Amino acid sequence: MGNRLPPLFRDISFHAQHSPIGAFASFTCGQFGSRGGFGLEIGKPGNQNIYIGIKSGDRSSNGPVKVLPFFEGASSNEAGRYDVERAAGPAEAHTTPKFPTYQPSEIRRHYGWATDAWKTDDFEFAIYTPFLQIPDLHRTSVGEWDRALIPAIYATLTVDNTRGTTSKTAFFAMQFAEAGVRMIPTIDDSSSGSSLGSTDDSIRCGFAFRRKFGISARCIDSQRNHDLDPRHEPSAHPIDGRPFGFNRFDLESGIKDPVPHQLGSVPGIGITVPPGQSRTLAIGIGFFFEGIATTGLEGDYFYSRAYRSLEHVLDSALSNIQHAIDAAHHLDEKLLRSTLSADQQFLIAHATRSYHGSTQLLDVGGEPYWIVNEGEYCMLNTLDLSVDQVFWELDQHPWVVKNLLDNFVRHYSYVDQIKVPKASAIQLMGKQAVDSPDVMNTPRTLGTTIGIEHYDIRPGGISFCHDQGIHNNFSPQGRSSYELPDLVGCFSHMSGEELCNWILIAAVYVARTGDLEWARANEHIIEACRTSLRNRADDSGIIVYDSLRCQSGSEITTYDSLDHSLAQTRSNLYMAVKAWASLRGLLHLRQSLGHADASDASKSIIDQAQRAARTVVKHANPDGVIPAVFEAENPGHASRILPAVEGLLYPQFWNEDVRNTAPELVKILKHHTLALLKDPQQRNLFPDGGLRLSSTSANSWMSKIAIFQHVCRSVLGLEADPEIKSIFDRADAAHVGWMLHPISAYWACSDQFVDGIARGSKYYPRIISSALWMREHAVHLQPTTCN
Repeated sequence: MGNRLPPLFRDISFHAQHSPIGAFASFTCGQFGSRGGFGLEIGKPGNQNIYIGIKSGDRSSNGPVKVLPFFEGASSNEAGRYDVERAAGPAEAHTTPKFPTYQPSEIRRHYGWATDAWKTDDFEFAIYTPFLQIPDLHRTSVGEWDRALIPAIYATLTVDNTRGTTSKTAFFAMQFAEAGVRMIPTIDDSSSGSSLGSTDDSIRCGFAFRRKFGISARCIDSQRNHDLDPRHEPSAHPIDGRPFGFNRFDLESGIKDPVPHQLGSVPGIGITVPPGQSRTLAIGIGFFFEGIATTGLEGDYFYSRAYRSLEHVLDSALSNIQHAIDAAHHLDEKLLRSTLSADQQFLIAHATRSYHGSTQLLDVGGEPYWIVNEGEYCMLNTLDLSVDQVFWELDQHPWVVKNLLDNFVRHYSYVDQIKVPKASAIQLMGKQAVDSPDVMNTPRTLGTTIGIEHYDIRPGGISFCHDQGIHNNFSPQGRSSYELPDLVGCFSHMSGEELCNWILIAAVYVARTGDLEWARANEHIIEACRTSLRNRADDSGIIVYDSLRCQSGSEITTYDSLDHSLAQTRSNLYMAVKAWASLRGLLHLRQSLGHADASDASKSIIDQAQRAARTVVKHANPDGVIPAVFEAENPGHASRILPAVEGLLYPQFWNEDVRNTAPELVKILKHHTLALLKDPQQRNLFPDGGLRLSSTSANSWMSKIAIFQHVCRSVLGLEADPEIKSIFDRADAAHVGWMLHPISAYWACSDQFVDGIARGSKYYPRIISSALWMREHAVHLQPTTCN
């Protein structure tokens, strides 16, 4: 591996996504007994068996095969589909693979920020996913960004046989469930100058699935043990040490037979390593999507400006593999040096891979268009995820945040009206709540929807859609794929929270980049947001009015699949603090534009923020706990929620010390948090020590837990308390256990866990919020560049 990654300390049987940036593609592997492999625009693991291992002897020998357990049972008789007239046929047609696998005790897995490696006594296989900074594509040429956006990842397969007495044949193969496999013609680049000539690093071979994705390999490192006793030479005939490709209906026939079968479904690459020698195969794993990829707004992949075909991608990957490996090792070292615990490092490494697997960079009308898909759901740019991912993106490639903000304004903003309840509506509103028996996102209503006749309709203002579409289909302008009217709960509108989210993203973007040109160009949008946030509040300063887009329903928050404690926008503690933070963000934006705090607009913002803070403070109970929902008749009034403090995160990014600007608010939120964490009944803890976001819900989200922990440590300073530190250390260990549960582990990195098992938001990007922890240890997150 070339670096000092320690072996994993926990269960090593779990999937991980290995993804290039901006390609909406992943090569997923790692869970024993499960399929994985290539996935392009699907939001879930691929559906191929993966065979990586060793055959004793050379390619043509009858030696046994042993593989890593990255496949699902025995394969079916694929060849039999072509011979329906005869009961008998070629020997391979009736072959069921029965070869041994390495046991967990024989495998050591090393899992870093950009390296995932498996080591046995026979070989080492490693996958490298370095993430490079994407420079501003409006200001750079192809040669400055092509490495960052190459739709490929990298791998090595190394066999050290320098002390062996017989040959070993290493291989990497896959079994595809669909037809379309092809071999990539072998290429001999005999100009490499290798001391071994065309038997080594001049040969490239590989395989592909149609024109979508594939593998290419060449030898990059060959060594000989000149002290080996020549009597150990096992074969009288010369051993061909060049890489080779194969394709048959089963693995063993493919390795042994030099003639590929075009009907085969198990293609692979291999290399024989004689005794006294070592070999390292460099492997490029590439993806390519040709032409228009989306509807509504038509776009193709931005990488196609630099790469013409899958073969071009694979050749480029092999040419740059050493640079990629070095970059991966650099990132591994950065995480190792962070002094974060092993549990925290694992969660960050796992989350980073999952985030990149959901990224998609398109060319729409000649302009770059940045997208982060919503994991398994594949919704485009879900805004309530964007607000949690923004901290990572501002550290890595801040221009994509501006791109996101502009595209929401241009395509997915709207102006609405609000519903101000009459007395008759107020009587009914206390009976409205969200019932959340599962996380399968089924529309549901508990209580009675309230007809429009019970409301006065007034101007609302600008807001933003929940998302921009789904499964590569952009939604109509001003509409999301998700939101519907007449619902209380999942799939209702999120107008209030998405307004806050856009404001907060804009505020941290300007603070991080100093991009006053963008702020000036969008000053009218910022002012419209101020008016809209004011209109949605009453004298309390917090959001209390629902959008008319809800019709007879009511607004929800990002916590759509939790219960009444967090899913409701109106008079919600979580949203009250988030609205307060949004008001402080608006004030920061105005200050950046040179507007004095004494101006009427700024004084209005300050006044509303102070009222919002006082509203939160006055609802605290004598024990310091603040109800999750301020409406006394609402079931959420009895719930206790950890995300109450989430809004305290944002002001630190524009260097505001909230202990000075809102001392009473910070004080009461600190008391609230301590009361929940130290609760003798442990209502906000699971039995394993994991953190329960709401005392009345078994559904907890890892992305939001990460933000909560960061706020507790960096804003509230709670980890100075040994008891809190112990609670968080135990929680981190529990959260790793959630990820490694056999059900969860198939989905790589997930967000929604019900009683510690991933039940929703699987294969998810949002957990990149855990990278905030790096800041607590003064780790400089300057991105790795293409140079």
